[in-house]
Amino acid sequence: MKQSNTQLPKNVWIVMPGFNEAAYLRTVLKKVKSHTNNIIFIDDGSTDDTAEQAKQELTHVLRHKVNLGKGAALKTGCEYAFNSLGADVVILMDSDDQHNPAELPRFLEALTKTKSEVVFGARRVDAQMPFFKRFFNKMASYSIHLLFGGTIIPDIPSGYKAFTKKAYSKIKWNSLGYQVEMEIACRVTKQALPFTSITIDTIYHDHDKGMTVLNTLDLFHSILWWRITL
Repeated sequence: MKQSNTQLPKNVWIVMPGFNEAAYLRTVLKKVKSHTNNIIFIDDGSTDDTAEQAKQELTHVLRHKVNLGKGAALKTGCEYAFNSLGADVVILMDSDDQHNPAELPRFLEALTKTKSEVVFGARRVDAQMPFFKRFFNKMASYSIHLLFGGTIIPDIPSGYKAFTKKAYSKIKWNSLGYQVEMEIACRVTKQALPFTSITIDTIYHDHDKGMTVLNTLDLFHSILWWRITL
């Protein structure tokens, strides 16, 4: 994929949560800073030197004293971006070096060209993607489509996504943990917000990291609950 050093506009902010990501954080931040210095890092109660590294590299570092979960960290970052920094668009990305920062401009381009309020990053389905991830992604997409209708979102668990301030006001989530990606998708579909997807590359550092069977069952239970309550 063609790499880009395009600079992002000043009203676009990157929201990046992290928990014990000291092994990758400096590398990730260096790549992201080639596109923008508008980075908000949320340290979610790390016990290594993640927070210290972030403070050395960035101006905007927020910290949870204890680990509250990805959903809580993302919400902390988004509230700060939209309410304190005047952001019009936020791009969410992980800090474990699995998301390619060179693709950041593509999210903004997709928002503009398609007049969407949300852009989902859909990981390329290839041999690098662990089988369970492929299976889970497909099941999640069809489950939400079946229960909420609308266009199928191809890779709901992907944490690489962008949305406008208007969209955020309608999709504010309650999930504290890993369920956040599912809840965002359910709320986008329920609210009938205009969205699009772009294909992204992903590096899988650890094929064993991620969802367990119990996590999966919990997520599908949550989807049913959101169908009733949203």
